[in-house]
Amino acid sequence: MPGLLRETRELLRRYGIRPRRRLSQNFIVSEGALRLIVDALGPGPGDRVYEIGAGLGTLTLELARRGAAVIAVEVDRRLVEVLRDRFRGDSLVDVVCSDALSTPVPRVDGVVSNVPYAISSRLLLKLLREPSYRVAVLTLQREFALRLVARPGTAQYGRISVITQLYSEVEVVGSVSRRAFYPQPEVDSLVIRLRPRMENREFFRDVEKLTAILFSQRRRKLAKVVRGAGLYSPALEGVVDLEKRVYKLTPREVLSLAIALREL
Repeated sequence: MPGLLRETRELLRRYGIRPRRRLSQNFIVSEGALRLIVDALGPGPGDRVYEIGAGLGTLTLELARRGAAVIAVEVDRRLVEVLRDRFRGDSLVDVVCSDALSTPVPRVDGVVSNVPYAISSRLLLKLLREPSYRVAVLTLQREFALRLVARPGTAQYGRISVITQLYSEVEVVGSVSRRAFYPQPEVDSLVIRLRPRMENREFFRDVEKLTAILFSQRRRKLAKVVRGAGLYSPALEGVVDLEKRVYKLTPREVLSLAIALREL
């Protein structure tokens, strides 16, 4: 049995913990996947890293070994007990029992997370909304991750694609098999890296609201959607081709439309 898998099972047994499916608790047990994630983040001595969902501390330990100061956030009190025992006396690791969705993103060098599927959209939008970091490395279910880099006109392209591409530089770093986790999830994952874009930040909320309206009817023509939502004005005619179907609009066209609507 590989070392990380043995260690994970032993920690779970010792603390009497059964992973909770509703919290998407799948612990990393692959040395290769661990290296992929940490190398993508590139932490070094003196860096501050915000780890969301620290779990049993496998990733936390590797970050600290590279000299990074880690704010290890975990919502499950059972796992917080493990983390506090495991890192007691370690000056580089600060264990915080909190829900990352309701906690402001601190000012750090990097953010890292094996993101629970149930909160993928909400956490990603929060990180894009609060760009107080230089780089974020997220392990996401493959299908969701592909939506972030999808091009206009494709099946995967949608609201989250537009917002992610407008407000970050996003790239796929590598893939992680479902076998890299214990218990094994039903799908494979991709590791993505985000670097926040700071331009047009004042329109973030406008883009959020507008994309929620537009992509609820992604295959209809833009003219019909804006009219149906009571947003139509003749002034929009010169901004974007209103005969385009919503799912073919580029992120920049959506931004132009959001700016124009605010100015009406």
